[in-house]
Amino acid sequence: IIRICLKDAIQVIIANSGREYWPAAVAAKITGTKVVFIRHQMDRLKRTTCWLVNNQLDRVVAVSGAVKDALIESGISYEKIKVIYNSIALERFSPDKVERDAVRRELGISSDNIVIGTAGKLNQGKGVFDLLSAVYRLVDKYPPVRLIFVGDGPERTRLEQEAQRLSMHEKVIFPGVRDDMERMYAAMDIFVLPSTCREAFGMVLIEAMAMGKPVIATPMGGIPEIVDDGVNGILVPPHDPDAIAQAIARYIEDGEFSRKVVLAGRKMVEQKFSDKAMGDCFENVLRNL
Repeated sequence: IIRICLKDAIQVIIANSGREYWPAAVAAKITGTKVVFIRHQMDRLKRTTCWLVNNQLDRVVAVSGAVKDALIESGISYEKIKVIYNSIALERFSPDKVERDAVRRELGISSDNIVIGTAGKLNQGKGVFDLLSAVYRLVDKYPPVRLIFVGDGPERTRLEQEAQRLSMHEKVIFPGVRDDMERMYAAMDIFVLPSTCREAFGMVLIEAMAMGKPVIATPMGGIPEIVDDGVNGILVPPHDPDAIAQAIARYIEDGEFSRKVVLAGRKMVEQKFSDKAMGDCFENVLRNL
């Protein structure tokens, strides 16, 4: 890093993950460059890292207000922190560019199924068993309902076993980890992120909103900075399958409400979470340095 900074007259070093913080800070100190950290997590910083940020750092970028609050709780100076939200490429996550029925055929889902989906690590903190339990409550009233768990993780085997126990194995689909998430969202009718842990941000929510899907989430961590309850989505309490089921049923039963939520969600992503919006904010940080 030092060699590159000196050779190419680098002015700012940006460290994007915790393991990069100290090497970047040391290199910046030796070469006289500015240094910026980006913080994606909400866990508490070590005391030595707090000292580093407060004494050797020019700016720390938090990906949400919730991450900013966690940094302040760790002891980081308020003046050091700038919130810049994560973003997505709107040209990729565009509902007009993916054929819904083609993806459904690939996944073995019919065009008239009601598809509920989630995406992420299949672990307890993502509320995956709460979602399975919620959909189980709906299968008698809505026989065409299907559930997609996109991703993988330590709870996948237990989820499959629980679906089998509930006689839902034919209604639950596990496509695994995918690099074509825009296609997975296209296959869904409703997206749910029932997290029980503090989410630093919630990228999957803005991706699903951009793809024109009504969303349901829990008010954990930075999620309320994305989902305005009753406006561009529905917020439900964590660990509450009944509330998730009721929210899903509301979207199914109230088409007008669902359409309003979808339009508000896409508009909000375009205004607040586009790559252009993030780029402009980051440019301002760099210019101010």
